[in-house]
Amino acid sequence: MGRRDRFPSDALVGVHVLVVDDDEDSRDIIQTVLRYCGALVTLAASAAEALRTLGHVTPDVVVSDIAMPEHDGYWLLRELRALPSGGGIPVVAITAHGDRHRPERTLSAGFQAHVRKPIDPWELCRVLVSVTRRD
Repeated sequence: MGRRDRFPSDALVGVHVLVVDDDEDSRDIIQTVLRYCGALVTLAASAAEALRTLGHVTPDVVVSDIAMPEHDGYWLLRELRALPSGGGIPVVAITAHGDRHRPERTLSAGFQAHVRKPIDPWELCRVLVSVTRRD
């Protein structure tokens, strides 16, 4: 993808991403990065809201915070996998709590990738390109 500090603005054109995060600033930053990469973005402020959204929208990938009140990202992943259309949707975990939610734990739970906060725009773009690759 070129130099580490740059990524193509068309890397995610045509990719629909559902971003789930209880923190408004995080949602805004992630949305800005993904739109820069060309993605179509739908936002949800909670796991429950994301699940309701999945009732009428089928994204290509879900980016979910892990530590959220009421229902966490692990709950959302389990609920998504139980949906008839949710089994094949890649889910990327994001977390600021690297000590409690290490990549090994999120990956063994079924997430396709793990990204730490604060979000590195280049890394997020690269990860989403890799999990949504359409060969």
